Amino acid sequence: MRKIKNPILISASVVSIAMVSLLTLSPVTFSASDKYQSMTQLQEATQEGKDWTIKTSKGTNETLIVAPHGGGIEPGTSEIAYEIANKNNASYYTFKGIRPINNKELHVTSANYDEPKAQAMVHESKNTVTIHKTARSGNDIYVGGRDDALRERITTSLRSEGFDVTEATGNIAGRNLNNITNQNQQKAGVQIELNNQFANQFFKNSDASRPSRENPANWTDRMSAFTDSINSALNES
Repeated sequence: MRKIKNPILISASVVSIAMVSLLTLSPVTFSASDKYQSMTQLQEATQEGKDWTIKTSKGTNETLIVAPHGGGIEPGTSEIAYEIANKNNASYYTFKGIRPINNKELHVTSANYDEPKAQAMVHESKNTVTIHKTARSGNDIYVGGRDDALRERITTSLRSEGFDVTEATGNIAGRNLNNITNQNQQKAGVQIELNNQFANQFFKNSDASRPSRENPANWTDRMSAFTDSINSALNES
């Protein structure tokens, strides 16, 4: 007699497979460390001008420099991105946390970054570079993203100026197609992650507080060398 398999076990297996498939296909990346799981959710729950502000400028080429976690979220990234864009005549976008405290609550992982102005500017761009800070140690600069050619040029340019650079891996690799940096015309951008302590060296006395970082007189030669290197790599494209 043919043995009949337990229908309950079969049903459970089908459900498990379906759930795995759903999670694999889902465009949303859940981050346990983020208070808000999308920029849409964040903007609905907070107030522009009180909690955050968006600054943009239009460049003369097809390059866009982005600081998605600017202001007090990842202090210094807005200024670094601005200086790169300024040197390259590129377009510029930053979302800045402007609260007196708790700006890090405004961090939304890049794969869930559905802020409309950012998306519109990235979609129009050919070359996209996003600037971040990371707690990861071991190296000063981590370069990731899906634009392999630009990533290599940036890495080479930075190393030629003596910077400690390595490939970004794991949760800062920037390879997710949903990552805001990879939503440009090429479906491939570059994500640069700067070690927190290293990035603070871009400001006098390693002071990345708002009064210090927003004053260009406090931007150091280290910052100038870094932004020059990125500009040189962009000009090779």
